[in-house]
Amino acid sequence: MPADPIQQNRFLNYARDTGTPKHQMRWNWVADLPFGRGKKFGGSSRGFVDKLIGGWQIAGTGNWRSNYFALPTNIYPNGNPIEIYNDKYKVTDCRSGACFPGYLWFNGYIPPNQINSVDRNGKPKGIMGVPDNYKPAGAPLIPWGATSAPNMPAGTNLSSFWDTNNVWVPLNNGAVQRVTFNNNIHPWRNQYFDAPNQWGLDASLFKFVNITERVRFRLNVDFFNVLNHPNDPIVVDTTGVLTTRNSGSSARVLQLTARLSW
Repeated sequence: MPADPIQQNRFLNYARDTGTPKHQMRWNWVADLPFGRGKKFGGSSRGFVDKLIGGWQIAGTGNWRSNYFALPTNIYPNGNPIEIYNDKYKVTDCRSGACFPGYLWFNGYIPPNQINSVDRNGKPKGIMGVPDNYKPAGAPLIPWGATSAPNMPAGTNLSSFWDTNNVWVPLNNGAVQRVTFNNNIHPWRNQYFDAPNQWGLDASLFKFVNITERVRFRLNVDFFNVLNHPNDPIVVDTTGVLTTRNSGSSARVLQLTARLSW
């Protein structure tokens, strides 16, 4: 930890607000549709026909934003550099028995027994598509396959602690106590990298109809996420995998509203 108090405060507390993007653009528009009396289509229409096809407008809003993800703090740096792959490597996560698509977004920790692994029948059971040059930038204090750990009591079945952050601490009375290590100053705390950008569009189709001089009717057809664009999620697992099993945005929603004013 830095000795300077200002740097200490920055190290411990300075962090990005992941709900606030680094960049964001928003836009909106409104346009009259060319239908009805005096317009390009149906320009000579009158009465009921004009009230039915005329007066329609379309409006909408759009947005584009950048996003961040935080490095995990349940694994520890092992000397390999952090590599951000973004969407360069498509992978398939088959660890649950079902396979789901995603990206290896950065070189997080994938246990060696889960890298491109298959069962005795050749069925995938790990994370498939991991590149040959993959080297994790971090690992638990007791990674998969470890054969020894500092201060571990004789006879300990270390394999039962693989992929954990357990440590054995010697006490003054000569006993050894097993605890989960956490000194609250993880070197990756408050470290953020680019997650997938996201964008979306909303739109409304609406019209006003003058029924009489004093009575007015308004009809709205609102589309939220009008293009039903899924977006990639922005959650990156400790493994470095960003799964695209679920959408990063809500599905398209249609809303109808009517208003009568007098």
